[in-house]
Amino acid sequence: MTESIEKGNFVLKLEAFFNSCILEGWKDSIVALQTTIKLPEWSENLGIIRRCIDSIVEKILTPTSKVSWSYTYTRPGYIKKQHQSVPKDWWTEDVSDLDIDLFRCIITAVRSTYIPPPQLIGEALHVYACRWLPDTTKSRPLHSSGSQTEESREKSRRILESIVSMIPSDRGSVSIGFLLKLLSIANYLGASPVTKTELIRKAGLQFEEATLNDMLFPSQLPTDQHFYDIDLVAAVLESYLVLWRRQSPLPTENSHMVRSIRKIGKLIDSYLQVVARDVNMPISKLVSLAEALPDAAREDHDGLYKAINIYLKEHPDVSKADKKRMCRMLDCQKLSPEVRAHAVKNERLPLRTVVQVLFFDQESGSRSTTHKPESITRARQAPIEAEAKEECDKKVQHEVTKSSSRVTETSEREIQKRMEAKMVRGDSEKGKERKGETNSTAKMMEPKQVFQRRSSR
Repeated sequence: MTESIEKGNFVLKLEAFFNSCILEGWKDSIVALQTTIKLPEWSENLGIIRRCIDSIVEKILTPTSKVSWSYTYTRPGYIKKQHQSVPKDWWTEDVSDLDIDLFRCIITAVRSTYIPPPQLIGEALHVYACRWLPDTTKSRPLHSSGSQTEESREKSRRILESIVSMIPSDRGSVSIGFLLKLLSIANYLGASPVTKTELIRKAGLQFEEATLNDMLFPSQLPTDQHFYDIDLVAAVLESYLVLWRRQSPLPTENSHMVRSIRKIGKLIDSYLQVVARDVNMPISKLVSLAEALPDAAREDHDGLYKAINIYLKEHPDVSKADKKRMCRMLDCQKLSPEVRAHAVKNERLPLRTVVQVLFFDQESGSRSTTHKPESITRARQAPIEAEAKEECDKKVQHEVTKSSSRVTETSEREIQKRMEAKMVRGDSEKGKERKGETNSTAKMMEPKQVFQRRSSR
């Protein structure tokens, strides 16, 4: 079938067809590459695998504006629109049909040819995981001991470990929800400790971006009677806190680390409120997760109180010792007035906790009554006092005017009397010299007479 026998033999025609039709097509290249797993040695020796990979990578690197072949989007939630522009991850859905080893070769070739955005590689990994790994988000997967199931679990473990090893080191290349999902699958499949540790480390780096729905996974251990996998959240939280403590958060209220830990505190309290409804949730796991947060994580304890109240409501047979253990986490000073009012009437709480709430409630109430009414009365009395002061000033000014006029009239009368007395004395005197002597003698004698009068009195 070669050219040595006859020109235009089968091998030459097959080679021309392979180059002009198979390698030029997008899906044909993928299908041809997928079929090579049946004859791996022949495909490798003939160079079919390498040529298919080069053709696929070349098309992946084509600018989206020049993409003209068909592409598929079968992921849940995707709505195909007319005249929609080609997305950058248009190739991820079709490539996910390949075997994990061939898929790894495609991703490695793409990353070695040029530097793609980390989010693009992360999206390809997310699509592949959704295609081949079991879904552990909705219910407990059935655990079976059959040989076929164990073989499929081994294949899934190999796929999981390959996906984890291909996750870019850049933060944000994959979402925190995807990392937590992979961690839940790793628990179900019994993945290696190295794989679990790597997933916990990566999830801890992005735990601040998580939402409540990202954390609601069922427990994968057959021995656990409770539904939610609270150990998964506790492991990721511990990894996050290790990084948080290393960075030494600044004491300022507006620092990034303070905002980050408070966001995590609200997230954990919301998670506790959900898992507290599980009737089989052990109190030890709930308390352990709640106590793992530092004091700086909770600006108030309203969310923690709601979680405790829900747990006590769903578990009416909790012992007094366990109730005290739960309520010991509460800081009554960090409860809002509305929550304190509810706690005072809550019969599920221990008596000691109710007394503490009453004490701090009365203390805060006394502070508010001593400060707020005083300020209010001062504000109200301010215009009244100003008006009264103005009237008082007018009265004082009027009295001063009256008294000054009276003093003026009195002084004028005394001056007039003295002038008349001087005129009478001047007529009785005969000469100017005698008049001067008499006046000087009278002036000298006058103080003595006044002194004698005062002494006799």
